[in-house]
Amino acid sequence: MANLRTESSPKPELPEPSLLARYTCASILMGIFAIWGKYTFVNEAELQVGEDLHDYKVPLGFTVFYLVSLPLMREMVDRFAIVDMKLLLKESMILYNAAQVALNAWMVYKMVDAVLFRGHPFVGSITAPLEAGASYAVWVHYCDKYLEFIDTYFMVLRGKMDQVSFLHVYHHFTISWAWWIGVWLWPHGDCYFGALLNSLIHVMMYSYYTLSLLRVSCPWKKYLTMAQLTQFTTVVIYSVVSFCSLPEESTWRHVVGLGTQVFEMTSLFVMFMHFYRKSYNKGKKASLPKAPEKLVNIEKTESTSSTGSSESSPRASETSDTGSEQSESDSEQSD
Repeated sequence: MANLRTESSPKPELPEPSLLARYTCASILMGIFAIWGKYTFVNEAELQVGEDLHDYKVPLGFTVFYLVSLPLMREMVDRFAIVDMKLLLKESMILYNAAQVALNAWMVYKMVDAVLFRGHPFVGSITAPLEAGASYAVWVHYCDKYLEFIDTYFMVLRGKMDQVSFLHVYHHFTISWAWWIGVWLWPHGDCYFGALLNSLIHVMMYSYYTLSLLRVSCPWKKYLTMAQLTQFTTVVIYSVVSFCSLPEESTWRHVVGLGTQVFEMTSLFVMFMHFYRKSYNKGKKASLPKAPEKLVNIEKTESTSSTGSSESSPRASETSDTGSEQSESDSEQSD
């Protein structure tokens, strides 16, 4: 019987890019960082947060561009890529991930320093002194949400479309809006806590990416998703405590700000938990040893038996490969 499955022809191997091309890409990325930093690291006196924050057109423009650019970029890569994109972007990815480690570590330092040494209350405050530094770090954290779109662009440019999942795109899209709402409604006081935990997770996550690109063994990979689930739960609990601790002078802005944070963390928890269970079950099934085949019908011919054996082997191989790819995409899809 003829095999009706049509095998897609493998893509031809592309030539390696030159060192000039690779470092040109890294230089372009440095230029993007410089432009982003110019508009982010402003003087504290010029910091426009709260009611002075830019209007909704800024997050709307960035997020719409993000959604529209992804399929267009994929089409351009499929049609016009002339060199190996993975090699072309290697130095750029190392630079980007290392920069994110440094940036998020700085934000963690600023917020911890504000709480421990500069009079910023841990919980139960709707205002805090701007000179404490936590509000400034929250502003930088919000701006970094747009810079993190580069995570997805790297995936698309490298042809890793299996990693550009609904969870991944949903996270990047909604978290930008959630933090715009937070910085607009409540940039001071308890707003810092979600940014603190998220920055701490990002230090771990981008450190893992950087070391992986440098071929360094990273023992904490399997704990990343668990840490993210813990982050979502902790922020929700903190938000409930913060709501119960709101002073009389609080307004609707603080309630909506907390509600937005709870909704975002809860929705991400549900999707990450589904992803975690799916990945864990796949990995568990793939790691189980094969059970010996039972002789169900002794009248089966030897040829039938061998045919069945030859068909089961590729399926097992496909399952194992899928589990491996899923494990890799776990870290890529993370917050």
